[in-house]
Amino acid sequence: MLEQLERREKKFKTQSKGRLIVSDMSGVELLVAFDVLSKMRDAGKIPDTLIFVSHGKESLSLGKYEDLDEIRYKAVKRDGVLVGRRESGAGTYYAPKGQIAAVLVTTTDVFPNLEEAERIWAGEVVLELFMRVGVLDAYYSHPGDIRKDDKKLGGSTSLIWGKGVVVGTFINRLTPSVKFFTDYYVYPEEKLKDKLLRDVTMYAGSMEKDAARTPTEEEVKNLLLTIVKQKLGMEFAPGNFTEEEKEMIAKGFKKLTAEDAVTSVSRSRWYSKLPKDWRAATFRYKSERTINASVAVDKDKRIRDVLITGDFLLSPPDSLEKVVNALKGISVENQKAISNAIVEAFKNNKIDYAGFTLEEFTKTIMEAVNLALQQKP
Repeated sequence: MLEQLERREKKFKTQSKGRLIVSDMSGVELLVAFDVLSKMRDAGKIPDTLIFVSHGKESLSLGKYEDLDEIRYKAVKRDGVLVGRRESGAGTYYAPKGQIAAVLVTTTDVFPNLEEAERIWAGEVVLELFMRVGVLDAYYSHPGDIRKDDKKLGGSTSLIWGKGVVVGTFINRLTPSVKFFTDYYVYPEEKLKDKLLRDVTMYAGSMEKDAARTPTEEEVKNLLLTIVKQKLGMEFAPGNFTEEEKEMIAKGFKKLTAEDAVTSVSRSRWYSKLPKDWRAATFRYKSERTINASVAVDKDKRIRDVLITGDFLLSPPDSLEKVVNALKGISVENQKAISNAIVEAFKNNKIDYAGFTLEEFTKTIMEAVNLALQQKP
């Protein structure tokens, strides 16, 4: 508690005011911007930036590692919902029209790693926002969630590229729509559907439901500016995206809403492409975030392919491919070699991660291997 109080008082010095950008971009566009803005902040091309968004269009953004099979993709397309896949980040972000979000673009001088980015931004800044509008018993649940009792009021994701950091949180000003859960979500077990739907309806929190009155978007934005200044010592003046930013976001949007990008991570497709004499299985592990490991083993009992999906965080964005490549070819009978390959891949590639421990990550791979060995070729 003392450490948290000391950090609350810490002031991060900025040479000049950053930009405040107010936008109606969709959730897909906003999360495409994460990648662009982290790189541009790392290069020193843009200042610290606070983005306040009220989404103008319904969209669904898949995380880089999110399994397409976990949504009803045909239904999403049928309903004309904008869908894209991010080059980084965790989980699926369903953003109905009118949902608000707040994003901070800064450097590792302010947030040294993913853990601290979410802990400080969501756990101190956004939590304070909810408390000041009247949700007095809101609390932070790591990594990245704001809750009241069991109600989820907001959730966060973050990305680091070099020294550039982007962290953002969706904020339930109004009671969130349950359309994603009723129409688009694929339940792990169909028998749980009714219970989960009831839980989502009951436990979806918001300023509208949990504060004495519902603040306007303008009130939320102005209060956020005040809290950011008090907590982080940062001030922002109205600004806009540069032409270079707009071009890069548009380019990324075109790439990441293309069919091949959206469908690039699919467990069913992965299984369908495996040779018939390989054995494969999937193990699901729930830590702070979810990890799904699918491992394919050849007739010589060597790891030939690995698919890892889930809502965890890794940075840089291409980190997971490096871990997977490090595992290929290792004998499944040499568990120490598997463990060492994972640890060394994270260390040698300077991979920052949140939502799990390396022991949990390794356990998930090992369990998938064991299940694969039990399968018949």
